[in-house]
Amino acid sequence: MTPQIELDTDKNVFSLSGNSRPENPMQFYKPMFDWLNNHFESATGKTTFEVKMDYFNTSTSKILLDLFELFEKYADSKDIHVIWYYQSDDEEMQEAGEELLDLVELSHEIKEI
Repeated sequence: MTPQIELDTDKNVFSLSGNSRPENPMQFYKPMFDWLNNHFESATGKTTFEVKMDYFNTSTSKILLDLFELFEKYADSKDIHVIWYYQSDDEEMQEAGEELLDLVELSHEIKEI
């Protein structure tokens, strides 16, 4: 099962939502990483990344950390903000966002929906 990935270059808003338990996470997410690297090379203005996950497996949590580390790499020269959304009754997803985002130096917020 793979998540929905939206890359809106007009608004500089990118999102990852749904469930993530792909058979080969590196293979699935590599095009997104390549695309984001290219985006940040020429991006201007604020870039917002929204995470609206319902479920993700352990291998996806590593991918998310890699993704946030990529953002951190560009954060000194680019305006990057992460918004981690979670359902009000999903304490595990709230904690997952807090734990992952505590591992990096990024502008972020964790929002209940």
